[in-house]
Amino acid sequence: MSARRSAQMGINMDEREIKEWIENKMPELVETLKEICRVRSVAEKENPSCKPYGEGCRKVLRDMLQIGRDAGFVTENYEDYVGRISYSGRQKENIGIWAHLDVVDEGDGWDYAPYDPIVKDNYFIARGCQDNKSSAVMGLYVLKYMKEHGIVLNHTLDLYLGTCEEQGMYDLDYFTAHYTCPTFSLVPDSGFPVCCGERGSFNGELLQKEEVSGELLGITCDCGQYTVPDKACAVLRYTEERWAKCADGQENVEAVREGEEIRVSAKGVSTQAANPDKGDSALSRLAEYLCGRDLLPEKDLRVFSLAADINRNHNGDALGVFCEDALSGPMVMTATQLSIRENSDGKRIPVLGFISKFPVTQNEIPYEERAKEAAGKRGFDLEVTRNAKANCFDPQRPAVKRLTECSNEVLGRGDAPFVMSGGTYARKLPNAIAFGTGMPLPKRPEEIFRPGHGDYHQPDESISLERIRKALEIYIKGILRIDELDLR
Repeated sequence: MSARRSAQMGINMDEREIKEWIENKMPELVETLKEICRVRSVAEKENPSCKPYGEGCRKVLRDMLQIGRDAGFVTENYEDYVGRISYSGRQKENIGIWAHLDVVDEGDGWDYAPYDPIVKDNYFIARGCQDNKSSAVMGLYVLKYMKEHGIVLNHTLDLYLGTCEEQGMYDLDYFTAHYTCPTFSLVPDSGFPVCCGERGSFNGELLQKEEVSGELLGITCDCGQYTVPDKACAVLRYTEERWAKCADGQENVEAVREGEEIRVSAKGVSTQAANPDKGDSALSRLAEYLCGRDLLPEKDLRVFSLAADINRNHNGDALGVFCEDALSGPMVMTATQLSIRENSDGKRIPVLGFISKFPVTQNEIPYEERAKEAAGKRGFDLEVTRNAKANCFDPQRPAVKRLTECSNEVLGRGDAPFVMSGGTYARKLPNAIAFGTGMPLPKRPEEIFRPGHGDYHQPDESISLERIRKALEIYIKGILRIDELDLR
């Protein structure tokens, strides 16, 4: 009998042995994750000196590929856009596991050093550890399991590593235009069990047609397009009357006089903008404060009023694009960025950035036309920055059923495939689903993480080591179970 075992034999392998192997590998896995989390890999889309996305993204990709080569795998670098680590199977047809190595900007307010990873009470803490470097390392150890156990898969198993997911997935645009995509792809950048649909994206900037007055001196609110802001500030010209209106406070909003200026600062809780109810928008708090006290002329308050309206129910009604379906529920829209820009005529105009996620069955609604009409009535022009269709994967496919069963067995749950508001590489790839690694776990301990800290896109981003263990177990078992299927 061959020393290498078939995938079918792997399916029947003792579960205890898989768990023991994972536990023995965890110290090594943690050190690998520390190595790549030390690299500040924020994608720089416009960096002509280090194409395509800057030195950090180039370095982390090459470092990860070297780690793969050191482990005995074949690797390929696709022009620093995407990398691949490969474990050969019987067929050329392949299963791709897709993770991204770029991260969002660290921002302010960390209690731990963002690029000096530590483990505290079984939580790994560093920028990018949850989103999405732990998935990259987890994917590598799926390949290692197959290699170390001599399992002969029917499909070649490839780990793909992207470098610009957080800034618009331009890495995937390039890859899919120039290279062959996997037969079937899994993207560990959502939750378990299987995400069988991702809402469409309709994002834009609202540019006020009328210039602001000299009473509004400045606005600062930018924690990233896809992040609910945890801080926002407006600077107003000081007058006695205006200062008197600031006398009584509002929760998490502070007004401070600085000479001939009044600085109004709001604090909130950041979260991913596709799930705004999980956070507390500082922009909304600032807008409500300024509008509620009538602190500025009407034309200066117009943009704050629009921001408040968009964020009041987050359903797109403020721009005339509300819609819903049974699979996804209602539209989700969030205003996330606000600034004052000088236009081509030298006028100071407010610019409000928003994102939205529309239901998976509602691709044909003319979002741009409706939103432009609604914006125009309120004195704004609309510039669309993204209008991407939703994607939906048949939940009755055998691979979906097997992966769902596997996830539920490991986690002891009875969950069904789901639709999500967030976007992953799955929307850019043919024959792809998002699968893990999010899962229900105990709440992060308050003695380690303050409110608004510890999750992805937040200060002190973290991931439980238990989550990594379970995700690795699910992926090992799941790959073995779908390998015998026709995945085309």
